[in-house]
Formats: sequence, structure tokens, C-alpha cells
Amino acid sequence: MYSKELNPDTLYSCDHYWGNDVSFPKGTQVGKDSWFETKIDHVIGLSGNDTGEGPGLVIEDIEHSDVDMLWTSGLNGCMGLAILGINPVTKKTDVFFTHARHYEKNDATTDKDNPMSLARQFVQSHEGIRVFWGTDFTKYGSQTDAKRQEAQKKLSNTLGCWVRSDDCFNTAEMTFFPKHSLLIPKLPPSAYKDYKEDNNRERKKEFSDSKQLEEYKPDPSIEGEIRLHIAALRKDRASSARLYHQDKKRDLKIQALTEILEAYHVGNYDVLRQYQRAAEDNKSPYMDPDGKKIWDSTQGKTVELAQKAAQDAFNKIRDMGKDGCGLQENGETIPTYRQYHPKTNAELSSSFL
Repeated sequence: MYSKELNPDTLYSCDHYWGNDVSFPKGTQVGKDSWFETKIDHVIGLSGNDTGEGPGLVIEDIEHSDVDMLWTSGLNGCMGLAILGINPVTKKTDVFFTHARHYEKNDATTDKDNPMSLARQFVQSHEGIRVFWGTDFTKYGSQTDAKRQEAQKKLSNTLGCWVRSDDCFNTAEMTFFPKHSLLIPKLPPSAYKDYKEDNNRERKKEFSDSKQLEEYKPDPSIEGEIRLHIAALRKDRASSARLYHQDKKRDLKIQALTEILEAYHVGNYDVLRQYQRAAEDNKSPYMDPDGKKIWDSTQGKTVELAQKAAQDAFNKIRDMGKDGCGLQENGETIPTYRQYHPKTNAELSSSFL
């Protein structure tokens, strides 16, 4: 799987040949040649230091490509994305990689110069999707977690699939080993050293492959119920005969249901599970303790919809893989490869009896 000709000593030359003799394997690229570094054998670098939308590329049939590493650095407010997917026609694994400087723009998926448009096309045209993502969130200080959650929602909505929180890397640099589904938050020399010394590479790849997402289709009836409840709340909120002291509660319910609807539409289980837990525990899903007002009682309509959307998404995602597609039976995610226990052939056989 790995190119035998790779010389680790050449990795120290990374970041010195931007735009020099640029050549690409079979695939698609977005961005200027000066944003790419392809001179070092089996390695492609992407730079986000110049103005513009940033570089992105797709490499077809990565297993038989001579590219073993994709890397980028300077992820300060920009987004690094590595996506693996199976071409439904060729049945080969393709890879997408980008340093997206303006991933959060409203026209990101319609601007052909923005690599996020290529990212969405990739996700929509492939099966078995795996998304790895990250940037340096530490610059936000006390807002680090909030900014990470905001980015997770944005990426999920932009790509149209669940971008998992536990596949996020809080880093300014990343090196991706596409043939092993492995992202290491370091520059190529250090990342390759870690790769060579990692005795759990195959277990990590097996776990990563078990999280491949297939096409997700929300239930129109559930979406319809949520929309109707939002509409009813907005009508009550606009009524001149309303109980004004309940306005904040209505606003919180509308906010929560709008986020639940967006998350359910793309299968963003992180957000759905957050609301489901809060509904079960009758607690605020936000830092604001007033968020508890969202849940009138454990039997309320908003509670019912939060639980129904999360449970349906959970069932759909669990069915995407023989080992639960990264989800445990109790509704929680499988945190790392150490907690991943693939089913034996006997267990798989018994499940069909």
C-alpha cells in the first residue's frame, strides 16, 4: 500500500518548492500552481499563505496512486479537510484534500474557486465517506469549544453529511496518510516518524473504515413535524394576545428546533445527541441555564421531537456499518480505536437468524 521509494530524508525539504514543476496525479484541482508543492516524490503539499480561497484537490484511486502523503500548515482560521470516499462507478477509493481559507462563506459551495465547492461535489458523488478536519482553535481562547462546535455545524451543513466532532484536530498543521486513513497533526518529518513507530496503524485504519458514512435520508414526516411545531411557536410569538413573559421560552424553543431540523436533515448526530441528552435530563443544552425552559416537561412536544429526530438518525447511521458505524448501542460514539470491537463472523451470522 505504501510506496517503497519514499525517502524520509526528503521530507525535510517540504515547504521549499511551492509552484516548482507542479504535476498532479489523475484527479481535479482548485487553485493556483503556486499553492501546491509536488516536487518531492510521493508527497503533495498545499499552502494557505496567499490571498484567495485556497487550494484543494481530488486524487482518484489513491490505492494505486504514487501519492502517500498530503500535508498543509498555517491553519489559523482556515480549515484543513481530508475526505475519503468510494467512487460508486469504479469502486475505487478517492481522496479530497484542502486548505480552505474561506470555508465559512455563504457561497462556499457555489463559488467554483472555493475548494469547498469541490468538497461538497466529492461528498455528494461518493460512498463510504470519511471526513477528517481541523484548524487551530486555540487562538480563540475561552471561545475554543464554542468555535469548534460552530465549525462542526457549518461543515456538516456545507458538505451535507455528518462531520464528526471526534474526527476534529485542534492543530495548525496536518499530514494525511490517505492509504491508511490516518491524519497526524504534525508536519511531514515528525508525522512520518510517528507513522513508522505506530504499531496500531492497522487497528486505527480498521476503526476508521468502520465509520464510513453511506447516503443518509431524513424522514420527511419527522422534518414536517418539526417545521409545523416551529411555525406554531412563531405564530404564538407574534400574537398580540400572547403571554409576553413566555417570549424567551418560545425563542429558545424556536432556536433549538431550528438547530435540530438542520442537524437532522444532514444526519449531524453530534448536535442531535446533545439535544436528546438535554431533553432526557431536563437540562439546558447551552451554557445559558435558561435553556432549560426549552423543555416544558419530559412529555412535551419539543422533547418528543428532539428524541424522535436523534433516535431516527441514530438508527439510520448504525445501519450503515456492520459494527455500528462508530456508534455504540447506548447512543454514544465510540471514542477511539481502543474501544472498537468488531463483530466476529459468528456474531454477524447470528444477527441474520
